[in-house]
Amino acid sequence: MEEGSISDRIKDEKSRKRSNFNTESDPILFFHLLRKNLIWFVIIIAISVSLVLLYLRYTVPVYESSLKFQVGSINTANEVLDVNDFHNKGEDLAKYVQILTSKLLFKRTLERLPLKVTYFNKGEILDNEIYKASPISVEYVVKDSTVFGSRFYIDFINENGFNLRTDFTDLGKFAFNTPIDLPQVQLKVIPLLDEHGKQKTTGYQREMYFILNDMETLTNAYISRLTVFPHNHAAKTIQISFQDNNPVKAKDVVTALANEYIDYDLEERSKSSRKALQFIDDQLDKYYNRVKKSENSIQEFQKSNNYTTIDKSAAYFERSNKLENELIDIDLQKSVLSEIKKSISIDHANVDVYKLLPLLVGTEYAEGIMSLITNLKELLLEKENLQFKATKDSEAIKAMDFKIEVQKKVLLESINSSVNKLDAKRKELISKITEVEQKYLSVPAQELEYARLQRVLSIDEKFFTMLMEKRTEYSISDAGFVSQHTILDKAVVPGIPVYPNKKLFIVFGLVIGLVLSLMLLLAKYIMKNTISSVDEIIRQSYAQISVLGIIPKYKKDIPVSQLVVNKNPKSIIAEAFRALRSNLQFISGTEESKLLAVTSTISGEGKTFCAINIAGIIAYSGKKVIILDLDMRKPKIHLGFGVENTIGMSTLLIDKAEIKECVHHSEQEGLDFITSGPVPPNPSELIISGKLEVIIDKLKEEYDFIIVDNPPIGLVSDAMEILKKADYPLYVFKNEYSKKYFVNNVDRLILDNGIKKLSIILNSVETGKSSYGGGYGYGYGGGYGYGGGYGYGYGGYYEDEPKERDGLLSRLFGKKK
Repeated sequence: MEEGSISDRIKDEKSRKRSNFNTESDPILFFHLLRKNLIWFVIIIAISVSLVLLYLRYTVPVYESSLKFQVGSINTANEVLDVNDFHNKGEDLAKYVQILTSKLLFKRTLERLPLKVTYFNKGEILDNEIYKASPISVEYVVKDSTVFGSRFYIDFINENGFNLRTDFTDLGKFAFNTPIDLPQVQLKVIPLLDEHGKQKTTGYQREMYFILNDMETLTNAYISRLTVFPHNHAAKTIQISFQDNNPVKAKDVVTALANEYIDYDLEERSKSSRKALQFIDDQLDKYYNRVKKSENSIQEFQKSNNYTTIDKSAAYFERSNKLENELIDIDLQKSVLSEIKKSISIDHANVDVYKLLPLLVGTEYAEGIMSLITNLKELLLEKENLQFKATKDSEAIKAMDFKIEVQKKVLLESINSSVNKLDAKRKELISKITEVEQKYLSVPAQELEYARLQRVLSIDEKFFTMLMEKRTEYSISDAGFVSQHTILDKAVVPGIPVYPNKKLFIVFGLVIGLVLSLMLLLAKYIMKNTISSVDEIIRQSYAQISVLGIIPKYKKDIPVSQLVVNKNPKSIIAEAFRALRSNLQFISGTEESKLLAVTSTISGEGKTFCAINIAGIIAYSGKKVIILDLDMRKPKIHLGFGVENTIGMSTLLIDKAEIKECVHHSEQEGLDFITSGPVPPNPSELIISGKLEVIIDKLKEEYDFIIVDNPPIGLVSDAMEILKKADYPLYVFKNEYSKKYFVNNVDRLILDNGIKKLSIILNSVETGKSSYGGGYGYGYGGGYGYGGGYGYGYGGYYEDEPKERDGLLSRLFGKKK
């Protein structure tokens, strides 16, 4: 008893480990499901590709045009004149990229293109922009800025007029080339001509509309499509790309941006030269008057004093003139620094850097202060670009203002220090001039006065001449600015969109379809909990199960009697039942009458079909066979043979009828049957009452085989006793219908109830290429007896042998036989 309880616990533990899901690795089953569901693979992949094609059909394509741009401008005149060029110091590609991506420059670019009005052809689903292909041109004067972005639909009536409407209002009929005064805007629609001089609006059938654009809004919308990045730092090349739904517009935008930058760069670089020329012109006017005044003073002195020689004052004049020149130079530098300081002190927010830089050229402190001013210029430019992205009160703007103020303070301190140094030097020069004048006090007064006047004239003339030279140099410099920015690879009109990529999307659709199909297949594989082969039954069972055989699926309509073996004796299914009959001999080879009991787990697995046809094939061999219908809750034998069920096993078990009264004869010779009789309220009690054994014993006297069609043992236990007593206890499974856990009932019958002779039959197995698990030729009893001999396809031996049909792939790629 203790060993039995241990065995029970082991079996219970094993039973609990079984899962309703397919947890085993079975490649054969996997490929069987693959072939069985191949049509679904094709359907899913076709749907995926169709959805992708539908998406491609109704998605506006995006085109990208790009060009390669080499940056770097030089001033050829500066190289000839050796003028300091303070523009090109410290420039790198990051600066050019920053300027090219700035909204300021991009807005100027868009203003060069015909984008103030955009024209569209209206479609059923997608609208198509007709950039540079519109049959009309629209001029407008905006009264109310809310009109920007509104759609104006235009329907051409004839060559002279059109109908105009908005989304909400029909504005009326108007003539071409005539001002249209609307509350928000004044419009003028001008028809365009083709190359033959014919008006394009003539015969124009498509519905179109136009939109008035605000350039600021358009800039914000388009700038996100712009891409600028350094291509080669060593070669100073930049790649500019732009994406748009219209390929011509994409090409025009990148080309216009490159050309606009060239113009902008020339403007900015020549601006400093123009400021320097303006300053020099102001100084020239001043010193021209001073030279003229000095000349007039000398002339008046000579006339009034009749003075003609200055030999005695030559030494004094030469020494004094040299010191005066140095003093004038210091005063000039001090004046320049004072001018810069004044410019910064008056307006901290609007410092004209381009005006300050030319003032420093040639001064003693030019290099140091010029560096500080250049840094200030870069900070101001950075702030200018930042203002397009942030508000005035943002933290980024405040931080930039702080940096600018700090830079200004450093600049002012540097200027003050330089001015102090110049003051000290000036005092020293004045002291020397005074000393020279004291040495020559003995020189006559007229000679000294004349020398002084001559010295002043010489200084003014020298300074005037220097200014004229500088003016000439800066004039040549201004004319010498030649842009060295070069478009290396010109933009072209793209023919293939960058999005969506048709080939990539179609491949994506195929991959998605394949992945979904595999997921479906995997889900079916994991969720599959039905029996597909005898091998699965053997693997699922913990007992040593004997396989009596398999029954192929009957492809034709099953007759009412369910007896098919006598209809076509050479059929595959008839041969399958012959194999079962042969295997029965290995279970019991004695000649006495045999009891064969058939059951299954649930209804619908084909136990009645198997019982009737096993009886038929045995009777076909000359034996006398009788079938007893003990499935009294759901009887079927009487339906199979088309007889009344008024009397039968239920009436025999309660002694209400005699055996001879209940026996029916079938159309098959040697095959009789007893129906279940009226449905009793207590079928289990009737079966175990002991009367059944008496009936079977009496029937054995007359019949060679007694076949009992029992109720499903998975639902009721009525069949238990008769299975124990049967010479041939048979358990029927149905292919792709019976669940895997039904094997538990077989284990229970063999291990717990000791029905060691129990054999299984796998019913309704697919035949041909689509079958899983091969042919039916499984031997009985794990290695002894009948096995394997009967397979399908013996050269057309069987009349209903399934013809091999080429699969889908074979039909597409295979050779004809």
